[in-house]
Amino acid sequence: MKIIISERQQKLLTERFSEENLRKFLYSFWNSQKKEGETPHLSEDIYDVVGIEKNTPEDFRTIRPIWYRYNGGFKNLFEKLSEEVLDKTFRLVVPEIDLDTRVRVVDIDPITMGGYKYDVVDLICDVDNQGTIMFNMYNDEDEEVMVIDTIEAAYFEALSAYETGDLTEAINYHVYEYFYKLLEKYGIPIDVEVDLENFD
Repeated sequence: MKIIISERQQKLLTERFSEENLRKFLYSFWNSQKKEGETPHLSEDIYDVVGIEKNTPEDFRTIRPIWYRYNGGFKNLFEKLSEEVLDKTFRLVVPEIDLDTRVRVVDIDPITMGGYKYDVVDLICDVDNQGTIMFNMYNDEDEEVMVIDTIEAAYFEALSAYETGDLTEAINYHVYEYFYKLLEKYGIPIDVEVDLENFD
């Protein structure tokens, strides 16, 4: 959906973005999405018009609270998000690094970022360490070779080189990307913490 607004509307928005002006604009935008058969969402067009960058503390303090109110409150969105992922297992496939594993969301914690005063949902995830990933290791001739093996094998290889942080950060990044795309519709900022586990 393309946004077309008059100079007067632009002036109203840019005059210190009073919360009431911003709320009226955003509600009108989301109601228009509904009328056009779209599910209301945090469109990039909104951020272009108001001049706030998406997924920044300013967004989380100004636009997101209005989004929560529009959708029945943070608690309502949090419950829907939890229902979609908590205690469920998802397949994570990242062809670029031959990552193919399962991820289970074992806990979800809503936290408030103290200094910033905005809400974030922390997803606690177990990653099946019997899934596969591509990594470098040294063979018997002390030559570095690229292999595809279990995440557990990659972890032990990284442990021998004191680089376990790199491996877990890489997996954490891909788990975050997966859930960011899946849960973006709720408009709640997320964070992810992963543990490498052997699934039953």
